[in-house]
Amino acid sequence: MYYSLGELFWIFLLGLAAWYFWAGMAAKDRVRHIVKAHCAETGVQLLDDTVMLKRTRIKRDRRGQVRLQRQYEFEFTSTGERRYSGIAVLHGQRVSQIQLSPFHMS
Repeated sequence: MYYSLGELFWIFLLGLAAWYFWAGMAAKDRVRHIVKAHCAETGVQLLDDTVMLKRTRIKRDRRGQVRLQRQYEFEFTSTGERRYSGIAVLHGQRVSQIQLSPFHMS
């Protein structure tokens, strides 16, 4: 059985989309666990137990290797009354930044 070049292209494209989806789900779960631990360490609570993908791009890391950089947004609370936003950046498999907006302490 032989495949034409066009068929191989579509098979490759479908495989690439499946890989991107699968890797994105794993990355989101990894970031959620790390952000939840960071929030607990900081003394705030991660709301809705979720992070939302805001942006994906290709960027070089410190060693010059090209990796996907995903930026996630999340919400947290310090007193239970107000929602605050935060950002987590995953560069490859490593969380390179977690930033919490200024919040009131209880």
